[in-house]
Amino acid sequence: MNTILIILGVLAIGIAVYYFAFYEQGKINDRDGDYIPDEIEDAVEDVKETVAEVKRRAANVKKELKDVASAIKGKPTKANLNRLTKDKLIEAAKKDFNVDLDPSLTKSNLVNKVYGLYNS
Repeated sequence: MNTILIILGVLAIGIAVYYFAFYEQGKINDRDGDYIPDEIEDAVEDVKETVAEVKRRAANVKKELKDVASAIKGKPTKANLNRLTKDKLIEAAKKDFNVDLDPSLTKSNLVNKVYGLYNS
């Protein structure tokens, strides 16, 4: 029981020192009179503004990533083109770009030419 009274006494002294020594003498500014120092309120507002800005930027980045992903899906990669046969590569160039490629070219050359068509 004595321990609880000692703790309560120390808390009461701390509150009194805060109120009379700092608050009443104007060492701690409190514009709105809610007994919360203005410095703490300003810091909390700054954090809230920063969080809102970070969320806004994150949403923009997410939107950009979706745009990039959809753009990438439309273009084949060289790895995907390497899986096709020479006939399929020639057919894709003719169908998508109306370009006739020479069938005597090596598959590597055909892949590079078709890749160049899709990425130009």
